[in-house]
Amino acid sequence: MNDLIFIGGVHGVGKTTFCNELVNTYQIPTYSASRIISELKKQNLPSNKLIPDIDVNQAFLLEGLKKIKSMRKVFILDGHFCLINENRTISKIPETVFYQIKPSACIVVMDTVSSIIERLEIRDNIDYESSFIEHFQDEEINHAVFLANTLNIPYHIYNQSTQSMSQLHNFITELGVIK
Repeated sequence: MNDLIFIGGVHGVGKTTFCNELVNTYQIPTYSASRIISELKKQNLPSNKLIPDIDVNQAFLLEGLKKIKSMRKVFILDGHFCLINENRTISKIPETVFYQIKPSACIVVMDTVSSIIERLEIRDNIDYESSFIEHFQDEEINHAVFLANTLNIPYHIYNQSTQSMSQLHNFITELGVIK
């Protein structure tokens, strides 16, 4: 049995930095869903964050996870509960994908809309309307909660702008995956 902790959040929320902090604190390996997909597809995902073929990409992710699960008992997967498709609309990752991923817990990283927009502008040179990012983040959180409840797994919403790491530490410690 694997203990996969799924870390989600919108583009630019700081998931990679957040996951790196968890790796340093708990020595749990982390994998990026987009990197797994890119490596198996042998092509990079679009830098504009508009993701075509979301269902095809999820099939690549599931295939890549099989290998990781055969090598790791406990790990973190950095991914998304929702994505922006090529039509610039928000697409929820189907719950069937999460049934196959089988996370033991979910953590949603959130931040202020202004911080997310600033990161996206600096990192990706993409300018989003604040109302879109706010809606995107709301959809990400709502879908994460729905999936966690559907899968009957614990979840934690971590607000980087207001929440202390001690609350997150308590959540992770209570999962029982840390030795």
